[in-house]
Amino acid sequence: MSPFTVRPARADDLMPAFRLMFQRHSVEEREARIANALYLLTCGELEQEGVLVAAGAKGLVGALVGVPLRGASGLVWPPQTLAGRRQRQVEDALVQQANYWLRQRGTKVVQALLAPDEGRLADPLLRNGFVRVTSLRYMGLAVGSRSAAAEPIVPVMPDLTFVSYDEGVASRFEQTLLRSYENTLDCPELNGVRHLHEIMEGHKAQGLHDPGHWWLAEESGQPAGVLLMADVPDLGGWDLSYLGVVPEARGRGIGRALARKAIAETRAAGVERLTLAVDGRNHPALHLYASLGFEVTEEREVYLAFYAGEPKA
Repeated sequence: MSPFTVRPARADDLMPAFRLMFQRHSVEEREARIANALYLLTCGELEQEGVLVAAGAKGLVGALVGVPLRGASGLVWPPQTLAGRRQRQVEDALVQQANYWLRQRGTKVVQALLAPDEGRLADPLLRNGFVRVTSLRYMGLAVGSRSAAAEPIVPVMPDLTFVSYDEGVASRFEQTLLRSYENTLDCPELNGVRHLHEIMEGHKAQGLHDPGHWWLAEESGQPAGVLLMADVPDLGGWDLSYLGVVPEARGRGIGRALARKAIAETRAAGVERLTLAVDGRNHPALHLYASLGFEVTEEREVYLAFYAGEPKA
């Protein structure tokens, strides 16, 4: 018989579970993170069922948080356990249960985002189906800065027009979005994992979705790329959540024009900050954003697990 049982947290488990989850942080930081986790439970961004605990005879010996997201994706906060000879066994059991639970919720791909110095936390993930994919660079731009102000409001390509997303262009927009994934340098591992409607749901779930902040770019009347932006109050501004150009239109400055459009729209809305995230392998995009004044603010290692088929009972 196992000396512990993995199960969803009960109400009286939540505080000790979160204390375990954030045990590596200072007391002040730990208390702030616990308060935030409890708030996320209250507002529905976390589900109590997704807070998994390993319960032993004398209390909790491990905890993990799984978060199903819209668009058939999910997020895992890696397991934290008490030190001891069964530590590895507890970690593995928690990750395996999280994998099962997230698959039951319809998740097709789940991610864990860890700081570069948190490699130890990835070990139980790597033992249980996750792979390290890339390093993600988070970048930000103060839109009122000198470099941003130098960018023109009107794109310098007279044949390039922008059409706001609505039902009339939905099909063209979605097909252009899909085509922009071809030979992409941004997490190509995700291509073909989810259906189009799931991809769209995932984008709509980013920040406060407003279809007026999505645009289809057309060059001489032909679809050339897409720009998706979202208001993300937690980041203190807008986020350039996706920018993509179709293969035949690449190399002609359309990506730069789309990025300028993002800066212009942010400034016109009176928003002070624009953020984005880029795959660290995507050197052309990193160079483009740096040339426009974006600066790297933090970095995360990306670990992914892909689920196929139905979970076994």
